Amino acid sequence: MRSRHAVQYIGPEDIARVFPAVIRHTETPLVRTAPAPLYLLSRLARERGIKVVLSGEGADELFYGYDLFKETVVRQFCLRQPESTSRPRLFDRLYPYLAPGTRAGEFWRRFFLGAGSADDPLFSHMPRFRLTAWIKEFYSDDFRAGLRGFDALGELRDALPPAFARWSTLARAAYLEMVTLLSPYLLASQGDRMAMAHGVEARVPYLDHRLFEFAAALPDRSKLRGLHEKDILRRWAAALLPASAAGRTKQPYRAPDVPAFFEGTPPEYVAELLDDAALRRSGVFDPGAVAGLVRRCRAGHATGVREGQALVAVLSTELWQREFLAAPAVDVAEHTQEAYSAPIGA
Repeated sequence: MRSRHAVQYIGPEDIARVFPAVIRHTETPLVRTAPAPLYLLSRLARERGIKVVLSGEGADELFYGYDLFKETVVRQFCLRQPESTSRPRLFDRLYPYLAPGTRAGEFWRRFFLGAGSADDPLFSHMPRFRLTAWIKEFYSDDFRAGLRGFDALGELRDALPPAFARWSTLARAAYLEMVTLLSPYLLASQGDRMAMAHGVEARVPYLDHRLFEFAAALPDRSKLRGLHEKDILRRWAAALLPASAAGRTKQPYRAPDVPAFFEGTPPEYVAELLDDAALRRSGVFDPGAVAGLVRRCRAGHATGVREGQALVAVLSTELWQREFLAAPAVDVAEHTQEAYSAPIGA
């Protein structure tokens, strides 16, 4: 295919090292470290003289590629017979790496089937919304008091299009994924801001309005056939790509969270930001709650998504506050500058 490849290993220590620079460019707190590898990849592209790249963002939202869509179908299927013990086993096929063992059925029932009614317009996303909402457990009393009366999910429900109720469940899920994750995060924080940090333009052909309109008009079964995602896209690609690529199981894009900040020799800013006095000064998080999370991270017990998101939320919020709301500490500023200039793996 006459393509040229550049391979670069990015380890947890690299993610921690550039994380202050990532927050400087996103200009917002995060719950994931995934923008960090994209920051480093964009730098590598620029070092190779590449100024414009193509990105596949949008394909999963248009053609139901994420496990979220299959998960939504399975949840509906299970809720039709809520007493069934066999139906929740379908989740094992979707997420064999989560909650392994004999208690898996109880985990699925609690996490997926206890996440709200199928009549809720936000049904498809409630498990994820509830998972991320656990971060609120780390808020300080004063910060929590300042949020009283604010209902983010209520505002989202009120902002849904008038025709939303007439759409299929999967079409609703796709819309919610686009407005809550694709637009503000994947295209902005993780995409354009990481690329443009190094003067690289990322173009998204899947979001060309003509392709978007074509995909939106397709029936659900053309995109998700049973539990087979991106069906029409895979059938089209079969004529262009080897079977090993066109039929390959989808691989999620992940980046280390807790290991990036607690394995090996963490950057000095990690301990500084998680210090009791520093947390009290910023006022967003409760130092006692954060201390408990830090103990679990240091002991290697914080291995789940929920705790990983909480740690990244605390660190990114504290970095964001220092960068934009207060005079940056000298050492954090120095680490940030080093993140721009040091080679990957240094």
